[in-house]
Amino acid sequence: MPIPGQVRGPSARAYLLIVLGEYAFDHGDAAWTHTIVDALALAGFEEKAARQALSRTAAAGLLTPQRTGRRTRWHITPAGRESLAAAKDRLFATGPESDWNGDWLILLTTVPEQHRNLRHRLRTTLGWAGFGSLGPGVWISPHPTHAAEARQVLDSLGEPVHGTLLHARLDDPGERHRLVTQAWDVADLDRQYRAFLDRFTPARPRTPGEALAQLAHLVYQWRRLLLADPGLPPTLLPPRWSGEQARRLLLTRHTRWLAHARTWWQAKETEHGRLGIMVN
Repeated sequence: MPIPGQVRGPSARAYLLIVLGEYAFDHGDAAWTHTIVDALALAGFEEKAARQALSRTAAAGLLTPQRTGRRTRWHITPAGRESLAAAKDRLFATGPESDWNGDWLILLTTVPEQHRNLRHRLRTTLGWAGFGSLGPGVWISPHPTHAAEARQVLDSLGEPVHGTLLHARLDDPGERHRLVTQAWDVADLDRQYRAFLDRFTPARPRTPGEALAQLAHLVYQWRRLLLADPGLPPTLLPPRWSGEQARRLLLTRHTRWLAHARTWWQAKETEHGRLGIMVN
């Protein structure tokens, strides 16, 4: 979940993973440095930022470089494939579940005060998993099936982080909505979804390069929304929920723009591949 008061610009590494997921994943699982640099330039990133993103992603074990003469081709590693597949599943999942039986999952956590970095990672990963905070160390989710994911989050953070999972039921509709209001800022999330709709509904890219840039922005902004969205059941959401409207727009625009954008990517891969042969 976002940290109050923290303002961060777009991440070149996040855009890199989007680009790899759209054009390299399951399409050879590799790309030339210059194809990636050119793609990120369309999205507004300078070459230095693109190359740093490649280096950091490789350091994280998601990419591995292969030298071909004086040129480099980046290959997605098995860990990278797993990460990209999980992200794509989450990004393009179906809408919220149609009904809900009122059961809640409660997670009680403790993190030693000196481990501030672990506290931040816990907040971020639990937010991505759809948990909301009722106060220090108290997290809730209307998805009891997320218990395994919560345990994975705790295990990934190591021994300093401890957690206890509980199941609870709350039948009073008023109390349910009070918990939702306390744990998540649904009104702010609604504003963010409406801003997403306002930005991308009128977008009409005219060229393959514009389609690639708009698609990268679309997926990046959608990813940001998912980080903040717990995926609440419809019964806990306002009527005519803007999030569902935004999801339908995402799927429509993604399908429409992807084929167009791939023609740019394939042309660049071919161009840089031929240049590599000529140079070598």
